[in-house]
Amino acid sequence: MTAAVPFPPLSLSSAFEIVAVATIAYLALYHAYMLGTVILGAREIRRQRRYSAFPWDRLPADSTLFPGVSVIVPAYNEDLTISRTLRSLLALRYPSLEVIVVNDGSTDGTLSRLWREFALWPSKERPAAAIPTQNVRAVLESRVDARLKVVDKRNGGKADALNAGINMATNPLVCAVDADVILDRRALELLVLAFLEDDATIAAGGTVQLYNGCTLEDGEVVEKGLPKTFLERCQLLEFTRSMVLGRLFFNTLGAHLIISGAFGLFSREVLLEVGGYQPYAIGEDMELVVRMHRHMRERKRRYRIHFVAEALCYTEAPYDLRDLGKQRTRWHQGLLTTLRLHRSMLLRRRYGSVGMVAFPLYSLFELLSPVVEAIGWLTLPLAFACGWLSSGAFLLFLAASILFGVLVSQAAVLLDSLSLQSLPTLRDRLRLGTCALLENLGYHQILLYFRLRAFPRYYRSVHLKGGWTSPSRLLGRAPRTGA
Repeated sequence: MTAAVPFPPLSLSSAFEIVAVATIAYLALYHAYMLGTVILGAREIRRQRRYSAFPWDRLPADSTLFPGVSVIVPAYNEDLTISRTLRSLLALRYPSLEVIVVNDGSTDGTLSRLWREFALWPSKERPAAAIPTQNVRAVLESRVDARLKVVDKRNGGKADALNAGINMATNPLVCAVDADVILDRRALELLVLAFLEDDATIAAGGTVQLYNGCTLEDGEVVEKGLPKTFLERCQLLEFTRSMVLGRLFFNTLGAHLIISGAFGLFSREVLLEVGGYQPYAIGEDMELVVRMHRHMRERKRRYRIHFVAEALCYTEAPYDLRDLGKQRTRWHQGLLTTLRLHRSMLLRRRYGSVGMVAFPLYSLFELLSPVVEAIGWLTLPLAFACGWLSSGAFLLFLAASILFGVLVSQAAVLLDSLSLQSLPTLRDRLRLGTCALLENLGYHQILLYFRLRAFPRYYRSVHLKGGWTSPSRLLGRAPRTGA
């Protein structure tokens, strides 16, 4: 009988070579996928130009072409931004509009500011729908603008506040926005046009840009500009990649998994069918959209969830690493929560491109990329310094992690400049392009840490607990205000 021959022990050099090859292969595949989104994104941008060609100026102010929209603004301790956001919303030209602010038990001066600036008065109206929420203490209406209502309720989290707004809404379409956003004057009309173009549309989202560095006047962005700090510029670059590439790519497949909570338009009827937002959920915006996909697919109903690139919404980026870290950990935790909660959709043909394409791509690249990249950055530079990794393998790792990433970022900036023009001047676009290289020298690695924190926090079962907080507002530094 022949004795079994044991495997020879694996040397440190061989082990690190294997780690390097696996990491490089993963990063090459990831960036190849991202470059593929550039091609499809460019085609989708050209296809969507029909929206901007719509003859808006020929429509009378009281046109009945558009259905009524109820804009819901959940607010928790938003004393510094709520007035500006409401004035921006009430300045929209949309003919049939109501704005519902849901004060979710704020402990600052949010409610008193609303009382003072919008002349609130108790209303006899009460919520018409019955999605369970925390107790509503009062419904108020404005004497300044009859389109404005305020719902004051006990604190229950952002999702609970949105559900209270859905209950109060009286129009067939519901638009959810954050309390710090500014909408482009035509943003809402562009989203509604997606519903009019195809009556199977149940949700639509727009492009979220940053107003850091922009000039604001009367609740409107009148001049776009580049943020001052490196931290803000890197975030602008990330938003450009995400919106211009990812959202356009999934739009071509009809496989959106997320409509940003900052700006999204929904069919109220379908929202009620699925029971509204999941209370206390982290990543409530993504979870809702995935649940809507699931609801419609399982009932074999024709539907469409759309992304309109030229529907612009501006929001405020965090100014310091503390707030940025909380934001990115929360986002990744919400991604993990949603993918785990709806994991039965993965690679299931009954869910179409959502189950067969979007779920695998989000799981393989969006969810796991910080794990793979962190392994590479923590092990391979050290192995190279100690002589356990060849210089060729190390250089390939740097090329896969940095150069390919720079190429994708530059493609995103170029595509944005040809379509949305987030930065109108060539000088600002070139300066943003330099961030594509510099972000890999520390900023990107810090984000990996923030995203990795989501995994232990999820498995400690905190993903459905805890409240919601707003990042620090530095209105003196953020937007420049016109005279």
